[in-house]
Amino acid sequence: MRVLPRALQPALTWLTGKPLSGQRPWHCTPMLHLIASVLPIVAGVALGWVLIDSGWAAILLPVSWLLTTHGIRKLRVMIVHQCSHGNFLRNKRIDTALGTAIAVLLLTQEYTGYRKEHIGDHHSSNHMTLRDPTVQYLVLVLGMRAGMTRNELYRRMWLGVLSPSHQLKATCSRIGSHFRGTAPWYRTAVLALLAGQVGAVTALGIWPQFLLLWVFPLTVLFNAAATIRLSSRHIFPPPGQPSKGRAELAGHTHGVFFGDPAPAPAGCDGRRVRDWLRWWERMLFVHLPGRLFVFVGDGPCHDFHHRFPRSRDWANYIFARQQDIERGHPGWPHYTEVWGLRAAIDAAFTSLGQADQNRYDIARITDVDDRKLLSAFEE
Repeated sequence: MRVLPRALQPALTWLTGKPLSGQRPWHCTPMLHLIASVLPIVAGVALGWVLIDSGWAAILLPVSWLLTTHGIRKLRVMIVHQCSHGNFLRNKRIDTALGTAIAVLLLTQEYTGYRKEHIGDHHSSNHMTLRDPTVQYLVLVLGMRAGMTRNELYRRMWLGVLSPSHQLKATCSRIGSHFRGTAPWYRTAVLALLAGQVGAVTALGIWPQFLLLWVFPLTVLFNAAATIRLSSRHIFPPPGQPSKGRAELAGHTHGVFFGDPAPAPAGCDGRRVRDWLRWWERMLFVHLPGRLFVFVGDGPCHDFHHRFPRSRDWANYIFARQQDIERGHPGWPHYTEVWGLRAAIDAAFTSLGQADQNRYDIARITDVDDRKLLSAFEE
């Protein structure tokens, strides 16, 4: 993509998730990421409202949904995620309060339970074993098995995305997590928030807008994006590979970037024009939605997070990963990467198809509950 004008480089860096070698780093802050999570929600809901009033909803409403879902997902999988590691502002009290508030407002998994399960079972020696909620979700909820063909694994993923029963169970589990094992005052506060929303929407007479512009992205689209992300997030180890050490940890996750090589710049014949039109079409209608909908925030550099979960430079994740590569990633194996959402899913499913069937036999799972599965589902 170096043939493109330099003015496009910041947009390309964000979209691809990968900077040029030696590119001058940005200096983002945690609060900037928080603002950049809220603004798409406001913009998406406002755009949707205008579209409904103007009669253009049937054509352009997906744009509103994409913006809203992007903001919701970024709040959950980046802001709350960093709070769970005590890393957002590196102040435990503030990070806990912020993570709890977002979890309640979005009705995602209750924060304390999520933090405990995410740190204890995903960022530990249990990573990518049958004790990892990510693995348990794939095999128990989506019905995926080691040794399945890639086509069958895709079928299971799409059933998870499109199944009404799966959507209903995921949404009910999210809401229910706030009422299981939580303090009475907390349950009362959540009920008061829900009652207040229902009362306000009823009084304003905006149920259609509320359901279409807020509830639908918050539930159906959020759940769908989470299922696709979960199906592309990590790599299963090959048979016989040891289950500990930095080489193993690094091998479970790779960078996932978005973009295609740009066509050659010279010439203006009809074939070259078609190549450029096809390139722009894929960048805008394939890679951009994948970046906004599934791999939000620091998703492309999730491998850097697993190497350095408490990195102080997490807010500049794109450049932090690149700088670690340029320093020679001391003490760690080489970084690996794939380009495109389809390639990321293919890599995950290929690894699961080739994984040790005995190692991932569901009969060996003895300690699972809905809360652990939900922590995997929500990143």
